[in-house]
Amino acid sequence: MEKEQVQIKISSRHDYGMGEIGPIEVISKGERYQDEDGYDCLVYEEVIEPSDTGEAMIVNNLLRIGESQVELIKGGQGEAHMVFIPNHKTVSYYPTPAGEMEVGVHTSLAEKTIYNNGFTLELKYDLELNQNIMSTCGLSIAVKGNSIMPENEDADHEQA
Repeated sequence: MEKEQVQIKISSRHDYGMGEIGPIEVISKGERYQDEDGYDCLVYEEVIEPSDTGEAMIVNNLLRIGESQVELIKGGQGEAHMVFIPNHKTVSYYPTPAGEMEVGVHTSLAEKTIYNNGFTLELKYDLELNQNIMSTCGLSIAVKGNSIMPENEDADHEQA
């Protein structure tokens, strides 16, 4: 399994019904490889700002991108597993100190665009908590095989 060092830029937007919040942007370095199932995989760390204890939290992330679905698996203290399948609802259960919480994801868009030295991934989805829609979300991920992220992504590209 050949791994490539990449730079990952993630922008997220959330609308809780009172106007859009965001974008929240994270830029991280990570590794890209193809797994045994043919998924394009990204492994990267995300640093969450210090909590009330004053300690920053590091979340290990695995993003698996297939032809018909995308999975985001977060490990450590921010443990989560979200599955994005266009025009479908997926459900996951997350442990909390008060018990399990049901989280639903209604995906309307999962589109990957390949460029010469990387790709972009656009996700649009509704996030549901215990069967109630909490927010409408968008996630944009840009991946480049070198350390320089282009300012303008209108370069020649093809749809995947």
